[in-house]
Amino acid sequence: MPRVPFLSQWEPLTTAGKQGHGRVARLSTRQHAMAKLRGSTTFIKFAIVGSFGYLVNQFFLFLFYDSPAFAFLPEKDTSAAIVFFTHPDVRLLIATIVAVEVSILSNFFWHNVWTFSDREQRLPMALRFVAFNITSIGSPIISVATVNVLTPKFGVNPYLANTVGIALGMVWNWLWNAQVIWRKGKEPA
Repeated sequence: MPRVPFLSQWEPLTTAGKQGHGRVARLSTRQHAMAKLRGSTTFIKFAIVGSFGYLVNQFFLFLFYDSPAFAFLPEKDTSAAIVFFTHPDVRLLIATIVAVEVSILSNFFWHNVWTFSDREQRLPMALRFVAFNITSIGSPIISVATVNVLTPKFGVNPYLANTVGIALGMVWNWLWNAQVIWRKGKEPA
């Protein structure tokens, strides 16, 4: 077993049964899992695509919320009744929804042609796209909700709130993408 330099005083790390070593062994397991994750080429590609998707999202949020390009949208801070609640800034809501969907389209394209291109394609492209949108729903809900709560209720800058929301949705996306949409086939014996 490889030595973890700052934990070498607790060697061996595999003796979880001895008093005091159980916590250290769990810490070592977590550290090992994180090292494996950091070293994963697929995860690195996923992070790069996610970073590009983040930039796409921020650009379209700006385009629909702060730029004059879409003057037909309601003015900022225009309230609107939506089903059971009133949203204090319907332009922000529209902008975040559009930005999220455009970034989903971008991420799907890049995951399909680059991140998970080495994996066996079990589903046809159209079904993968539908599955990607359905499983990605958690991240947009998290992102849109974060922006549309933090900005109107707490005055947080919408781009900072968007960053927080996207970061919160990243884990959801990784699990669904890596484990469901582009899951690995069984290893040959």
